[in-house]
Amino acid sequence: MFGKVLNFRFPSVSEAKIAASFCSEKFGSKISDYHIIGLNVFIGQSGDLNVSIKFENANALNKFEEKYDNIISDLKKSLVFKENNFIGVCAFTYEKEAITSDI
Repeated sequence: MFGKVLNFRFPSVSEAKIAASFCSEKFGSKISDYHIIGLNVFIGQSGDLNVSIKFENANALNKFEEKYDNIISDLKKSLVFKENNFIGVCAFTYEKEAITSDI
């Protein structure tokens, strides 16, 4: 599994919340276009925003990378933030599925 991790630092939590909504909507709307198999958006208490996007294969990641700047261009025009991101191969992941045993 391949992934892109985005780290944004905003001056305030309020701006991070706005950006989280933007990222959730923008990246969420691209799930089928770029074969995204995992998307997590985290807001930190000091104005940090971390987005983790997982892809099934390298081709899907490369296709996303080609369009990444265009996808977040409105965010860059609207808010001031520092950006750090990287591409990686997932070394370990665990997520418990929510199930109910009630009948």
